[in-house]
Amino acid sequence: MNVNTDLIILDEDDEDYKKNIKENLYEEKNLENNFRNDFTSQIRKRGLEYYEDGNILNLYKNKNKYFAKVEGSDYKIYNVTLIIHQDEIDYNCTCPCDFPCKHEYAVLLAISNEEYIEVELKEVIKEKEIKLKNILENIPAEDIKKYLLSEVGQNNVLFGPKAFKEQFRSYYPTLGYDFYYNNLYNSLVIDNTSKEIIDDYLNRIKGYISGNKFKEVIKISKAIIQAYHDTNKLSYDDNIINMFLKLGMFLRIVYRKSNGETRKDIDEWITRLENKKFYDNYYLEDIMLSIKS
Repeated sequence: MNVNTDLIILDEDDEDYKKNIKENLYEEKNLENNFRNDFTSQIRKRGLEYYEDGNILNLYKNKNKYFAKVEGSDYKIYNVTLIIHQDEIDYNCTCPCDFPCKHEYAVLLAISNEEYIEVELKEVIKEKEIKLKNILENIPAEDIKKYLLSEVGQNNVLFGPKAFKEQFRSYYPTLGYDFYYNNLYNSLVIDNTSKEIIDDYLNRIKGYISGNKFKEVIKISKAIIQAYHDTNKLSYDDNIINMFLKLGMFLRIVYRKSNGETRKDIDEWITRLENKKFYDNYYLEDIMLSIKS
């Protein structure tokens, strides 16, 4: 009697069977079919229209995570993130919808058809939450009094945590180079929220300049320039030009106000950039060459 070894029927309680089912759930071609019930029929209909009309502007894959930009009906751009697990999907969209939405369904369709660019991202490093009480204990009372009596302080007596952090940034724990570089690098690679990140970094720089923490300014500046260079995102876009103008001003202040050791660090940094031919962008070249002026 001949036995067909190509056909093996597994019992539903068998561990290999269960493993096979779970693995198939994550097969991209099966994603829409396996998870379509996460969406209402109306959402699926609208999501299909978005997909067919080309509203997905980009889609990137990093391991089991997918990042996309989707244009809405109001021409607003929404950021969509899908994290695929073996038996569920974590959905996230910047639109106001509180449940799986048409933007996410459109992205699910694109993933099922493998319409993405696969990318390698850096390790995500998150900033630890610090209790306001712990920060207040480290700020001299005279500094708080000086701020409240200033024109800015009097107009912002009732300021929130964000405004407080910006004003007293130098009293918060510092972060490593990798925090700044990795987060910006990842954002630039998936073309996601780099403007918001840059605005945050520049605000941090202003706070560190006010607190005379010049090494932190240099650290963040290095991370910004290196991330843009490594992702080939240096361009002549207005946002990048404005960023360089601000960054150049901040670095000139640091060079003037800092001590010999910090100036030496900047001198060596400029030399390294020159040797690596970083100056393929006129605005980057201008800010670096103007630091010592």
